[in-house]
Amino acid sequence: MKKQKNKNIEELKKLLAREKNARLICAQLNNFMELKPTLTTIIDHIKKLTDIQAVGIRLEDEGDYPYYVYNGFPESFTLHESSLCAKDQKGKRIPAPDGKGYMLECMCGNIIRVRFDPSLPFFTPKGSFWSNNTSALLAATTDEDRQTPTRNYCNSVGYESVALIPIKAKGETIGLIQLNDKRTGMFTGDLIEYVEMIGEQIGLAIKNSLTYTRLKNALDEITALRRLLPICAGCKKIRDDEGYWQAVEVYFHKYAHTDFTHSMCPECIKKYYPKASRIMDI
Repeated sequence: MKKQKNKNIEELKKLLAREKNARLICAQLNNFMELKPTLTTIIDHIKKLTDIQAVGIRLEDEGDYPYYVYNGFPESFTLHESSLCAKDQKGKRIPAPDGKGYMLECMCGNIIRVRFDPSLPFFTPKGSFWSNNTSALLAATTDEDRQTPTRNYCNSVGYESVALIPIKAKGETIGLIQLNDKRTGMFTGDLIEYVEMIGEQIGLAIKNSLTYTRLKNALDEITALRRLLPICAGCKKIRDDEGYWQAVEVYFHKYAHTDFTHSMCPECIKKYYPKASRIMDI
């Protein structure tokens, strides 16, 4: 009875910790200014919350899905597994049969390309993959079961618990969260559902970030174009946004709140007042 009570207390503590971290993650995603530092902080939260040895996020980059941020993976691992694109004998990326991007390999490619069978125990209805024992999984399944020939590199370097959670935004998979651990039995169905919820929040934040970036770039471009003032090659009047031509002094007074004081440069004094220039020794 006492053991069951202690177990219930531990479960409650875990639930409270998850709730706390969920609030922190949502707050950061709602108020972030820069994407990379924010996602770095979020995977730190996920790592602590799940007690998983390595966590990473893959995001699209020119048709591939390299690691955007990661914590706990050796540099050699991320370099080896950075690209998901299938390549031909000449090392060129192989286009996807449907013409949308490139063919993506391994289980990460399955999750991003939404290749999964929810009837199989290692896939979830939302398109995640998870296994608490990749050695046993590989021994008991075929490439057909796994939806594609897999590289099995995670397993070859000792990762037994592996989970791949899609990052979605408005129904589109734009990346994934990867959780790897060399210990077996690190995941539960509830934990995977929890990380799926985080993946959806991250997806919305990334979409908002990309929209903000596009709008900012467009605004910067408009601002730059406005700095290119149309000026008459003859009389030097400036054309305003309404199409009216105005003297330089009038334009800057109206739009930049700047007034001019008039003088003459040495070249103009020589041109228009040659006698004065000789007296002034210009």
